[in-house]
Amino acid sequence: MRMLMEIELPLEPFNAAVRDGSVGEKMQRILAANKPEAAYFTARNGKRGGVLVVDVADPSQIPSFAEPWF
Repeated sequence: MRMLMEIELPLEPFNAAVRDGSVGEKMQRILAANKPEAAYFTARNGKRGGVLVVDVADPSQIPSFAEPWF
């Protein structure tokens, strides 16, 4: 089943990762593991965030989609 996954990224830790250049590799690794059909990144509630469309075959997979973003 397709599912919308909404994420919020804390502003200062994310900005620090942008400054030190590690954010690109981290995001690529997470997106490669989750394999979203679509990913949209934008501001959410005053923070950086996004919406991903993921295909979840079984509800028990939900933690594996969410955990890398913590």
